[in-house]
Amino acid sequence: MNETSRTSGSRDSVASSILDLIGHTPVVRLSRLEASEYAHAELYLKLEYQNPGGSHKARIALGMIRRAEERGDLTRGSGQTVLEPTGGNTGLGLAIACNIYGYRLVLVVPDNYSAEKQRLLRLYGATVVLSDSSRGNNSHGELAHDLLLRNPDWVLLNQQRNPANPEVHRTTTAKEILSVFMNHHIDFFVGGVGTGGHITGIGEILKEAWPSVQIIVVQPEGSDFRIPQFAPHRIQGLAVGLVPDNLNQKIVDDYLTVSATEALASVRKVIKTEGIGVGISTGANIAACLRIAESTRGARILCLAYDQVNQYLNEIEDG
Repeated sequence: MNETSRTSGSRDSVASSILDLIGHTPVVRLSRLEASEYAHAELYLKLEYQNPGGSHKARIALGMIRRAEERGDLTRGSGQTVLEPTGGNTGLGLAIACNIYGYRLVLVVPDNYSAEKQRLLRLYGATVVLSDSSRGNNSHGELAHDLLLRNPDWVLLNQQRNPANPEVHRTTTAKEILSVFMNHHIDFFVGGVGTGGHITGIGEILKEAWPSVQIIVVQPEGSDFRIPQFAPHRIQGLAVGLVPDNLNQKIVDDYLTVSATEALASVRKVIKTEGIGVGISTGANIAACLRIAESTRGARILCLAYDQVNQYLNEIEDG
């Protein structure tokens, strides 16, 4: 059998590394959920958990490392240390890329984040430093900057401010969405905000293509990017306690507040109706989509499935 070297952007040939399999995730219509809830709307879910590492964050992890290499901050195979504050998904993407490209990785993770994620990050070779979550939602960001002061030779990627974050969504995720829906536009794109990267990168491109599309930000209960105001919450990865530099609020049409209870209920609902196991932040997206569907007849509504349920079993079962 002839094995063809895989080119980035397809999944029909042999990959030279797992990094070549990032992107081109499928979109599924949630037709059973529609039928059980609001048959007059169309609900779509882009399965970003099919990326290597199990989330949409694999895209930005690879994008940020390659941007750092282009700038000369990182040299492949050098053993340099990459530093990043993360709740887990970006960390796993970085761990995969660092293993392949020859970097050491230090991740700062809030101590109230999933124990399963922490174990997984360590298994992939990352050094995990836990921050004190009682100090606020951005405790891991603050501790990462403290570590950088003590280790100035480390390279902080800083996904909250790194322009490679939204850029990779402009050039990949958004283009994939346009390709799928080239013959019929999306009315609503729904997403949460952690770093602001995907809502900005996708939202900007969709607005250019479809000026009438509504970009909706999902916020945990007690948080509001417009004030701004942030309260402790249970929806990991969203509203980390600051307005990220990468968030372009000019493209946002509305903000919907979703409670952890609603998010958990939507996780269970999509598992039982569609057989798709998603994480809690995706459950928040779906809860917001259902709310929009309830009030907007005939709408086409799209959100991302950021990651899978496996890493949140304790929260789902206890919730």
